[in-house]
Amino acid sequence: MQRVAGGESVGIAADVRIRRSTVQRLLDDPLLAVVRILVAAAVVLLAVPVITLVGSSLGGAESAPTLENFVAILTHPLFAPTLRNTLTLGIGTVIVMLLCAVPMAWLFTRTDLPRKDLLLALITVNIAIPSFLVAMGYIFLFNPSNGLANQVARLLFSLTASPFNIYDIGWMIALQGIALSAPAFFMIVPTFQGIDAALEEAASVSGVRRGVTAVRIVLPLAAPALLAASAYYFIIAIETFDYASMLGMPVRLFVASTWLYQLVNPGSGLPQYGEAAALGVMTAAASLLFSALYLWSIRKAARYAVVTGKRRAQRAVPLGRFERRLAWSFIALYSVFAMALPLLMLVWASGLAFMQPPSLQAFARWNLDAYREAWAQLPLLVTNNLVIMLTVPTISVALAACTAWISTRSRANLRRSLDLFVMMAIAVPSIVSALGFLYFGLAIYRVLPIYSTIWLIVIAMSTRYLTWSNRTISSAMLQVHPEIEEACATSGVRRGHTFMSVTLPTVGSALLFSWFWLALLSLRELTIPVMLARPNTAVLATAIWGLNSAGNADVAAALSVILVGIILVMVFVFHRVAGRWAL
Repeated sequence: MQRVAGGESVGIAADVRIRRSTVQRLLDDPLLAVVRILVAAAVVLLAVPVITLVGSSLGGAESAPTLENFVAILTHPLFAPTLRNTLTLGIGTVIVMLLCAVPMAWLFTRTDLPRKDLLLALITVNIAIPSFLVAMGYIFLFNPSNGLANQVARLLFSLTASPFNIYDIGWMIALQGIALSAPAFFMIVPTFQGIDAALEEAASVSGVRRGVTAVRIVLPLAAPALLAASAYYFIIAIETFDYASMLGMPVRLFVASTWLYQLVNPGSGLPQYGEAAALGVMTAAASLLFSALYLWSIRKAARYAVVTGKRRAQRAVPLGRFERRLAWSFIALYSVFAMALPLLMLVWASGLAFMQPPSLQAFARWNLDAYREAWAQLPLLVTNNLVIMLTVPTISVALAACTAWISTRSRANLRRSLDLFVMMAIAVPSIVSALGFLYFGLAIYRVLPIYSTIWLIVIAMSTRYLTWSNRTISSAMLQVHPEIEEACATSGVRRGHTFMSVTLPTVGSALLFSWFWLALLSLRELTIPVMLARPNTAVLATAIWGLNSAGNADVAAALSVILVGIILVMVFVFHRVAGRWAL
């Protein structure tokens, strides 16, 4: 017994020494301690929506766990049509996305298409334009009651009924697929760039036509990457709130995201928080399955590797005059439908009290009254947007830089788990994450009253964008050889100081790029603010969405034009700043 007691005392003493040495190391390197605290904060924030949703779906902490909320959702009359609409929207969106993104990526990487810089600029601008503004522009054009195209069609062909109806899942699929094709383009381009041109040259020597070569050789080699992009953007498609809310909710055409919003914000009656949480958990679980498919597709791509040490310089596929015209006709048609047409409709609608076809009388009635009313609302909206645009990217980039550094530099066994945990957080849809933080804000209101304040929106958006910025910064840090930090350690420089003074400046371009894009995304974000914003925390996106829903179309269009102007100025400024940074 004495030996056991003595062994226990020795073990306790050793444990105390280990704790003291750990505390001493943290005190000796306070910057490293700050990094670890930020990593812990990131893990907690990423876990918050999942924990709160699961707890709320099971009845909350004040009652015994129950599956009543899940039973209520599964037996609800809207469950079957909502599930069908969600799957239809996701699959259809991916098909339209691939039909647009794959040809443009192939033209950009594998051919001698002239003015590729213009194609790149058009796609970049398309990403910057908020999706809900595009939806609003098409509502002004194809609204069955007073849409411009329907008015013109009834006038020209003496029709009694409107030939176009924008409130249809087909339009939701088409517009959402076109919108997602722009970011998908940047995901697909590296794959086409990596395929050796010798394969196409060999096929050409054998007399195989270029179209057949592209379909039978290039596309099969790119299949794993295309499957990964399809899985990733299927998740984005079923979680996107913009098109589904503006084109589906007016006619009660629900998908998962809009049904969840309807449960929390019913037109009449009390919010169904428990049922909304259960629906959120089920949606996140489905997204998690497709996230696993995405990871499997990335690993599968290694079997199709064709880039070797003997790879020659790429040789562009020559396009004839007719083929170039056909290619640019496709790009022009895409740009018109993706950007030009809806933006022109926003400008036209912003100057008219009611929609009417272009004519001399209509041009005479066009005025700036809506802009004056919109200008009066700008101070509060712009103030809230500035707070979000400055704090959200700063918090996200800071947390992402710390988690990326730990996951790429630490030798601990938990580093891979940390990287996977951060990456898999994308499986939680934006509206589900917003709902989780809504419950979180209510739960801690007595301790920390951030509910109904701008700071709850800031925390939710910072957490949501953490995964995206972590991927960008991690890729940059993997390109920095560890021997740089090892040399600093040999010279006696503490790890925390090395991280702040050496590693971060080395990946400064990635930090700048991430910060800007997160600032732009926070300006155009609708889903999280529309779930968490209150009258005193409204932003431009929620104000436009609310005005359009209330029937103030001209003021909503005027605010939309102002928002597009702000976005274009931001893109121009970043282009200049990034150019000087590169020099």
